[in-house]
Amino acid sequence: MKTRRLFVGVSLFVALLGLAVFSGSRAPKPSGGLEDAVTVDHDDWVLTEDSSPQTETIRATLASAVRSACDGRESQADDGEWAQLNAKEREDFFNALMQTVSERLSESTSAEHLHVAAILTDDRDRRFALMDRAIAIDPTDPLLVWRAVQMCSGREAPARCLSRDWERQLIAVDGENSESWIQIAANRYAEGDVDSALMALRRASTAAESRAYWPETVEMIERGLAASSDFTFPERANMAFGFAAAIPSSYYDHYVMCKDQSQKDSEWAYACLAYGELVEARGKEEMSVSHARSMQWVALDASGEKKRAEELRRRIEARSRARLESYSERMPVDRLIVSSPAVFSAYLAAVKAEGGASAMRAMSDEFERQLELRPELACE
Repeated sequence: MKTRRLFVGVSLFVALLGLAVFSGSRAPKPSGGLEDAVTVDHDDWVLTEDSSPQTETIRATLASAVRSACDGRESQADDGEWAQLNAKEREDFFNALMQTVSERLSESTSAEHLHVAAILTDDRDRRFALMDRAIAIDPTDPLLVWRAVQMCSGREAPARCLSRDWERQLIAVDGENSESWIQIAANRYAEGDVDSALMALRRASTAAESRAYWPETVEMIERGLAASSDFTFPERANMAFGFAAAIPSSYYDHYVMCKDQSQKDSEWAYACLAYGELVEARGKEEMSVSHARSMQWVALDASGEKKRAEELRRRIEARSRARLESYSERMPVDRLIVSSPAVFSAYLAAVKAEGGASAMRAMSDEFERQLELRPELACE
């Protein structure tokens, strides 16, 4: 049964997210379409009746949200003036909003607020200064230090980071995270230290866990908006997803590093393949696992392993089909995710525990179940 539309109008989240992805793409993407692969295969989208605590929380909170929305207690989305803006006006609005929030939060003495201010500013010097202040306040926050090291990627002039000890701090607080080590590898590679980059990549490929902190970042930005604006919760949640999507990633740097070096050195190909396999198996964020499959592809291609490359291609194609089949059903669920703090928190908790695809599937399944139990809730 196809999910019926619960809300009407153009979603601010969808519009902002699309703009954010566009404005955050500050480097070219790898060719071949493999970057579209994400976390799980098609069969992994099916939930069993033996649900996890996260899924049960989603069911309870989503049931309440559906009843509230369609009983008339949840206001319908009113895009108002936003819907009248053209693409350039929306981009200008988005950028101005980011700067305003950043300036407000930069006056705080909270490390988290300074972190959000640094994420949202376009001024690189100011970004580094804000991160310096934040880390001085809380040097043991893994998300904060991980983001600081990510700022020292090839696109951010590594010389800015030479006087800082952020990488050492990151290893101390998040040394079992594959994403900590892959970022250090990319930074060493950008500096021309290929041997140190390979050593860091090997650590990334044997790490105990893999976290790219996407759900934590969304939650943090929503809290920052709550502290610096008078937006409603749905507005803050929408913007938090959009702002998080706008953060430039280092995925392309990782991809180029492995692509170039795998063609020259089999040790690099093996390390890149091992890293990609680890993140595909343990990663939760969909973009991280998409990236991991791209890393596997370049390593297998360089190694001439046609059979394994074909198996990877089938996984990618299966996931692409699942995305196409599910896309038309997501708009109501996307809107429900930002409808209340309870649903928002339950969804992001499930992403952390089970992965983005499983969390979204749990939302979609419960939405369908509620409509079957109460058909009158299918407000079109």
